[in-house]
Amino acid sequence: MRRANYKPLFLLVIAFFVVMSIPRDTADKMRFVAISCVAPSWKMMSGLKNFLAVAPIQTTSSLQAESREIQRLRLENQMLQSQIESIREWIMFEDRLQEQIDKFSKITATREDDHFWKEFFQRRNEELANRLELQMQALPAKVIFRDPSSWSSSFWLNVGEKDNELLGKTVVAKNSPVVVGDSIIGVVEFVAERKCRVRLITDSGLVPSVRAVRGSEQNLALLESVETLFTQLKKRGDLFDSTEREKQVFQALHFIKEKLSPSQKDRYLAKGELYGTSTPLWRCHTNILRGTGFNYDFSDQEGPARDLRSGEVLGSSSKEVLPILQVGDLLVTTGLDGVFPAGYRVATVTTIGNLREGGCTYELEAIATAGNLRELHHAFVLPPTSYEAN
Repeated sequence: MRRANYKPLFLLVIAFFVVMSIPRDTADKMRFVAISCVAPSWKMMSGLKNFLAVAPIQTTSSLQAESREIQRLRLENQMLQSQIESIREWIMFEDRLQEQIDKFSKITATREDDHFWKEFFQRRNEELANRLELQMQALPAKVIFRDPSSWSSSFWLNVGEKDNELLGKTVVAKNSPVVVGDSIIGVVEFVAERKCRVRLITDSGLVPSVRAVRGSEQNLALLESVETLFTQLKKRGDLFDSTEREKQVFQALHFIKEKLSPSQKDRYLAKGELYGTSTPLWRCHTNILRGTGFNYDFSDQEGPARDLRSGEVLGSSSKEVLPILQVGDLLVTTGLDGVFPAGYRVATVTTIGNLREGGCTYELEAIATAGNLRELHHAFVLPPTSYEAN
């Protein structure tokens, strides 16, 4: 009787363990080389597909000429749309930058007699000044590739070491934050000559340190969304079945805008960490983030420690009750993770988990403030707060 040969299976198991034990940096470089080698074939296949899509059934010279002209016009149209989108993103970024400058001027001019709020506005002033300094150096970038197997975990941007040489300073580096407007969307984890790979906040491996904010900053984030909706609806009169219905919608939006006027002061409350729900080789279809470790057990410069359940001030006769977490709270970066600068928006709380028996922290779910990251085309790269070589 023929003996079973287990040698191939044994070699396969050894090969599997060797591949799984490759260091992450080496694996990243191997992945980059593989993508660089295969990318030209993708472009060729795309060109072949476009050619076959418009290939004439008849082979007369006139039809061939018309086909080529149609193809040329399609390419020109696609290029123009891409340029318009880039310009639109840049203009929106400039508008947000101006808003930040106006906010900085307003905070600087604020006069507050109360010692706590005087120090509070001083910290916001310094924080905003640091953010403005980073945003002045922001480098616009375009998404050039997304691997379907890690669509919600990472993508590639068209900026790299060459751009650092042209600028004369390091902007694109490992741990460079990547933003859309005032919202964090990820961090650069690998830099090549003309491209870089970004790890998204929806990936489970990226864990930013965040804090709940309630007040004018929370209202301002929602106000920007309402104003965007207001502007877009003005262009879409076809969505309303009558003038009266259109008037009612705009009146409701005006009412919401007035209610969200950033007049109240901010309160910085529970601190914790966020992580995504996507992993490599698994495409996530939502921008939901999960939070863990949220509490306010220790006092800091933003305020006193508070009870986990009631929100009362610990070790004080103060009767002020302020829940440390609420649905709708804005989650902003703290800067304590050493990667993301403090004060950038990350997500809005949508669900708060029940406190477990004997538990000392809350868990929550939140939705990213940057919007739909699955269809993102443009972003801005900020200089790293801490530089680390690839």
